[in-house]
Amino acid sequence: MPASGAPAAGAGGAGSGGAAEPRRRRVALPAWAAGAVERWRARGEVPVAAAPVPRVAVVTDSTSCLDAADAAAWGVDVVPLDVAADGARYRDGVDLTGDGLAALLASGRRITTSQPPPAAFAAAYEAAAAHGAAEVVSVHLSGELSGTVRAAGLAAQLAPLPVHVVDSRSAGLGLGFAALAAAEAARGDAWGGLPEGSAVAEVAEQVGRSTAAWFVVDSLDHLRRGGRLSAAAAAFGTVLGLRPVLALRDGRIEVAERVRTRRAARDRLHDLAVAEAGRRGPGVRLAVQHLGRPDVAAELAERLRAATGADEVLVREVGAVLGGHLGVGALAVMLTDR
Repeated sequence: MPASGAPAAGAGGAGSGGAAEPRRRRVALPAWAAGAVERWRARGEVPVAAAPVPRVAVVTDSTSCLDAADAAAWGVDVVPLDVAADGARYRDGVDLTGDGLAALLASGRRITTSQPPPAAFAAAYEAAAAHGAAEVVSVHLSGELSGTVRAAGLAAQLAPLPVHVVDSRSAGLGLGFAALAAAEAARGDAWGGLPEGSAVAEVAEQVGRSTAAWFVVDSLDHLRRGGRLSAAAAAFGTVLGLRPVLALRDGRIEVAERVRTRRAARDRLHDLAVAEAGRRGPGVRLAVQHLGRPDVAAELAERLRAATGADEVLVREVGAVLGGHLGVGALAVMLTDR
């Protein structure tokens, strides 16, 4: 599976150990980096924290599937990935939503995606410093699926404050829950204690890596063309006309099982999530994600809530970048530790 992987330890990013050691303050950005940041900011493509930034600010990317309300409530900056449709460029979650992506796919447009440039993260880190943050925890899409975490690591080397870059080894709301857990941890305890960035990064890493996710798609072609699933795995997944149930394991997409019908696939997603929630016990977060199937997703979420006793099962449409690799009809269940 083609993947950029996580930045090496010592390069400001997450290596195989997850959270990286923070880089120390630099006096000034080099001229080339400062210019790139200014150009990025001038185009209005750098998110600015919507809530007061605590001592440790949290940055994530748009594959977290956090909506504007989530980000505003917790003061999380969301840096968008890019989507291109026959040459036209869109920012995930800004210019193009999952609904819009579905319309483009239905029209036969060729969809490609790309990670943000390091300048986008550099500007987000500068914005956090300007709002009074002393450190940043930057938690991102699995390095096995994208070079996003590597771009964040490059930007961290030049940031004006220490940045802890975390490879969540997850995607979608698995990543989103990790970012929210980090933001919650950054707010400190009831006695006013504020944690160090390394402790917040550890929370993000633990939650991200606790993700259990299974999903089904109507076609494996999008994943195969995007390099997120090997041709051999795609062929094996559809052997004898069976429908594959896919899993996200240690940041990689694998064919977990095969079933005969779409309904059987939905039932299997339910059973896998219920069994995992039962194994872990109380305190898990559950979510259902989809592209173009809101009614089916809501039904599955209600079944999960009834079976697990969860207070809430969050239902969220995937964004344009994830949707570009999954296709219309995608349905996923995921859970993480809190």
